[in-house]
Amino acid sequence: MERPMKSDTKHIPALDGLRAIAILMIVWYHFWQQSWLSPSLSVRLPFGPRAVFVSLDILPRTGYLFVDLLLLLSAFCLFLPHARSMVYGDPVPSVRGFYKKRLVRIVPPYYLSALLLFCYALLTRAYGTAGEAIRDLLATLSFTQVFSPRTYLGTKINGVLWTAAVEMQFYLLFPLLARCFRKKPLLTYLSMLGASLLFVYGVSLPRPEQLRMLQNQLPAFLSVFANGMAAAYVYTLSEKQLAARPIRLLPLFLLPVIAFSLVLLNRIRHGAAGAELLPAYQMAMRYPLSLVFTLLLLALSFSGRVGRALLGNRILRFFAAISYELYIWHQWIAVRLKEWRIPYWAGDALPNMTGDRPWQIRYTVMVFFVAISAAALLTYCYERPVSRLLLRGSKNTTKEV
Repeated sequence: MERPMKSDTKHIPALDGLRAIAILMIVWYHFWQQSWLSPSLSVRLPFGPRAVFVSLDILPRTGYLFVDLLLLLSAFCLFLPHARSMVYGDPVPSVRGFYKKRLVRIVPPYYLSALLLFCYALLTRAYGTAGEAIRDLLATLSFTQVFSPRTYLGTKINGVLWTAAVEMQFYLLFPLLARCFRKKPLLTYLSMLGASLLFVYGVSLPRPEQLRMLQNQLPAFLSVFANGMAAAYVYTLSEKQLAARPIRLLPLFLLPVIAFSLVLLNRIRHGAAGAELLPAYQMAMRYPLSLVFTLLLLALSFSGRVGRALLGNRILRFFAAISYELYIWHQWIAVRLKEWRIPYWAGDALPNMTGDRPWQIRYTVMVFFVAISAAALLTYCYERPVSRLLLRGSKNTTKEV
């Protein structure tokens, strides 16, 4: 019997850059919601006296869609060790080790944010009754806030924490899904895809009045997670088959994939006739968009020196490192700064509604600075020390999932 090749467990630098871009796009979107600062470029053509203004409004306005890319990356990275066990015969990660690492990674920053912001909500008397406050806190701490409109759409703690709840629910299922995928890859992929499409087209879209609740439930993202797991398997297979002659053509797909991504983002942005139809359009386009993100992920994974130079640089690695804390805190910081009139504006009318561009620029610069500084401080002074402390003495066991 042929001896399995030794797997290449080296880090994929380009994926750090992809994660950084995704988090920055999400952050930009939420900051744009507060400032309404739309970017544009002035391009002077070689002919004619006038410059042409090119609107880049599509970038901040579609930033929320990059949550799907973060979830795709999460599934890819989680399943990569399992894909290597399928292709190279590597030991399978243990269930116990998986849950411990995920809890240590997710819970301490999440709980710190939830508890501090709950205290702020109490101090500012955001809750009408004690029962409302207790319900909001318990749902958030148990990662179940997405199951009720009062604790999901109406939470007073931190609205963006819903993604951590969806991820935690996926983590609960992941060992079973990984085991099934290792044994029956195609059947498992089609089952996850089928369940997701059934939820979207059979449960959610026929109920437009409930779409805001249904669009971000775990079943709606199963197709995204399935693509992430499949991408890890395809990447590992390609890595083995072409180990002697690394892929050089796949990076050529980058340009058309990026171009098609922009077209698809623009279609999602303008396809719905009104904001009330946007959740339906987003759900319908989620799987096609995740396929594009999957192609982008695979192309960058094999981009070699080019990808390392463009996306594996220190700046993007820094943003990838602080991405979790940045995601947790950025929206709350953005809302509070505006609420506290930082930077200051006079009068009762909101400066974004009056088109006060100097304020929009000052606010955008300031909120980026404050959010990034807070995320870096929390990452290096709290998240990482706590993680090292909780994982001290842990062994990398390889018990069957």
